[in-house]
Amino acid sequence: MVICFFANGMYSEEDIPVSICEKIVAVDGGANFLRKKSIVPHLFVGDADSVTPQTMEWLKENNVEIKLFPEEKDEIDLELALMMFPEEEKIVYGWQGDRYDMFLALLHLLKRFKNTTLWSSNLLVGYVEGEKVLAAEPGEKWSILPLGGDAEGVTLEGFKYTLKDALMPIDKPFGVSNVALERAVKIKVEKGGVVYFRWKREPS
Repeated sequence: MVICFFANGMYSEEDIPVSICEKIVAVDGGANFLRKKSIVPHLFVGDADSVTPQTMEWLKENNVEIKLFPEEKDEIDLELALMMFPEEEKIVYGWQGDRYDMFLALLHLLKRFKNTTLWSSNLLVGYVEGEKVLAAEPGEKWSILPLGGDAEGVTLEGFKYTLKDALMPIDKPFGVSNVALERAVKIKVEKGGVVYFRWKREPS
């Protein structure tokens, strides 16, 4: 099952492939975007500090399950939502924004919820422990960086710059700006983990 989460971040005008979503979760202010697009979620999660009164009324009119939390809490809203689906494959939309501290928090959530991908029209971000084979397009720019500590035994296949059982130190980011050469790439990590950035469009 694929669970799609709509967070309170930036969205492009391009269509979001909701057809792949078996369940849609509005994460606080992400409900405003869903209302604008007339996409009714199955569940709302958050403290409602970023939701307009009109959106809250729309959720209630459409019988959306609402799980409200206090504003003062130790978890961010997206974390609370991800915790409700620990085993399922998860895709997060609307995660980009001006809060760089929030983005760093999201990267650490990827380490905790390993079957989660951050999706936007130009960039995919995910996390690998062990081994993953991922879709790619030849010529795409990728960056692969250790997260939370050194990554050991790193193997990269299908890229311009390959690795075999290499050490990627946390303080030496040499995995920036690799290039995919094939339609599938392999990332393998023996110890620790890496975060990958797949640029579907060339970044500026």
